[in-house]
Amino acid sequence: MPTQDNRGSNPPLDEVYRRPREQIVDFAFDESVAEVFQDMIRRSVPGYETVVACTGLIAARYLPAGGTCYDLGCSLGASSHAVLRAVGERDCRVVAIDGSEAMIERARALATGEGRIEWLVGDIRQVEMHSAHVVMLNFVLQFLPLEDRLPLLTRIREALVPDGVLLLAEKLAASPEVEEVHLDFKRANGYSELEIAQKRTALENVMRIDSLEAHDERLTAAGFGEVETWFRCLNWGAMIARP
Repeated sequence: MPTQDNRGSNPPLDEVYRRPREQIVDFAFDESVAEVFQDMIRRSVPGYETVVACTGLIAARYLPAGGTCYDLGCSLGASSHAVLRAVGERDCRVVAIDGSEAMIERARALATGEGRIEWLVGDIRQVEMHSAHVVMLNFVLQFLPLEDRLPLLTRIREALVPDGVLLLAEKLAASPEVEEVHLDFKRANGYSELEIAQKRTALENVMRIDSLEAHDERLTAAGFGEVETWFRCLNWGAMIARP
């Protein structure tokens, strides 16, 4: 059992967009982002730590000894570690996959002493999944092309065991007022107007968000029989989908 999570006590500060840039390129999960990702996501996503911790607790209810959990788009593996903290000494397997080699390299470096996680670099739209008790898809679908989302969810549904579960968290389309409060959240966490504006520009072409209703409809179309929203904070939410 790991003695600490993979976030570290003093993660490097996110200063990726602190200085003015003549040209803003599309956001990418490269080495510069991987280095500061722990700080970036905590200061950018309301309720992030609650979502990660509760994802682990929920997953632990469905992950038996000998079971398999897939963490798709795992970034630095926060959800993977949350699951293993929740299951304690239970002998189970977590397959953590991300398309960013920089993310996986840093995740491996941070995951000292935990041998139950298998770290893989790969396209989550193509990875093979079998007999999955839990699949986690946290803050990932929003970065995939719209046409790839239903096929991926359908593959996940087909890979789940009959009593398995999908745990999904996403940024959600919301009213202008809620969007503005989210910006206030970033300001309260120390981001400047320049940082907020430059990052927003960088995300314009790579982050496409859906409404909660669109997520419900897509999950139903993928074959899930029960979909429940278990967390909502401003324009961020988390869902559980069962066959």
